[in-house]
Amino acid sequence: MTESNLDHKKLSELLKRLIKSGNQKDYILFFKQFHEADIAECLETLKPIEKETFFKKLNPEIAADILEELNLNEQIAIISSFKINVAAKYIEEMDPDDAADLLEELSETNELRAQKIINALPEKEKSDIQTLLSYEEDSAGSLMTSDYLSIPENLTVSEALSMIKKQQPPESELSFYIFITSTTNTLVGYTTLRDLVFCSSKEKVKTLRHEHNISINHHEDQEEAAKLFQKYDMSVIPVVDETDHLLGAITVDDIVDVVVEEATEDIYKLSGTSTQSNHNPLAISLPRTILYRIPWLLIAIVGGVIASEIINSYSLRFDASLFPIALSLSFIPLIMGLSGNVGNQSSAIIVRGLATGAIKEDKTWSILFNELSVSLCIGSIISVMLLVINKYVLDYSLIFSSIVSISLLGNIIMAAIIGTILPLLFNKLKIDPAIASAPFISTTLDIVCQIIYFAITLNVIYALK
Repeated sequence: MTESNLDHKKLSELLKRLIKSGNQKDYILFFKQFHEADIAECLETLKPIEKETFFKKLNPEIAADILEELNLNEQIAIISSFKINVAAKYIEEMDPDDAADLLEELSETNELRAQKIINALPEKEKSDIQTLLSYEEDSAGSLMTSDYLSIPENLTVSEALSMIKKQQPPESELSFYIFITSTTNTLVGYTTLRDLVFCSSKEKVKTLRHEHNISINHHEDQEEAAKLFQKYDMSVIPVVDETDHLLGAITVDDIVDVVVEEATEDIYKLSGTSTQSNHNPLAISLPRTILYRIPWLLIAIVGGVIASEIINSYSLRFDASLFPIALSLSFIPLIMGLSGNVGNQSSAIIVRGLATGAIKEDKTWSILFNELSVSLCIGSIISVMLLVINKYVLDYSLIFSSIVSISLLGNIIMAAIIGTILPLLFNKLKIDPAIASAPFISTTLDIVCQIIYFAITLNVIYALK
């Protein structure tokens, strides 16, 4: 058994003993020994009544950090078990952005209770939560926290440090980045706690500020925020409005969650299943799971019916004087499979490049040319190999072997075009390019590949009659 498994088992046993007979002193010693994330992970494996007992034995000031580490469904279950005033105490102790996420999720199932909890909050916390809830979902504004440090630019270092102490710095990376504002709360730069500590107490704050204002507008998508963190390697980025007034800050821990969420969402979309990437699959009901997955399968049915009609039409026009129709049809899976893989490869590269910002919209033709070049080289190599195998290993006729190889080359090139153009087109139309998913491309290519293969075959047959 590994050390991590031993720790998890030990932690679970300690948790159960604490819940059964522990006092406040035992809990405090326990929290010093284990991290909140590990405690939350073990809590999720316990029975609902044990979780409720755990939190009801503790003061919100102590347990709020652990509540934040639970997934949203668990948080809602715990908060829903409290009286309104106790639930409000927990919300008050949580980071504002985490509290807003919890209340937003709760309002979807119990809007009245969520509103009662908000109304029970102190005026400042109530205002902060309502402001955060007002921002559009998945925007930078919805991701930010109002718990940050800012100082006016006209202060001395000594005055700034005194002001920071009065603001009660948060226990996070937000305490190390101090935003500098004008008299009208316009963001003019930032400094760090290190700069303030190591400078003369009489020096002016404005002489210490970094003036390259790296910030994000509250309307921007959370993916844009993630790109800024990746580009500038910062732990905190300020959020501003259209006039550069400071509204809040986004921290890197929230961005890690965004990156995981967005990547998972793209994987779901690329597989043609669900966009509900934030859900545990086991927590979703059977009817909802079916509704998430069935749309693309219905499209595949339509594509399959069209493909079958194409095969039927081909069979009626086929002349077996050169080679049997069974032999011709037996190569359909190979041609469609290889073409589908090439199309999905191109699509995955383009979708990921657009998501990370590595691919720019003004490079469309360069990208298409590159994918065409790659597909032409790959297609030529594979087609020649298949020609050799069919002619000299399987002893098929040169005519048939050539038809299959030429069809394969044409289909691979077409697959690369479709796999490249569809995501770029959707992105141009402001539609998520991940929708150009594997099922969509595969269904399209099933039809296109058969048309190309059958058209080449029939034309050669008629030409040689």
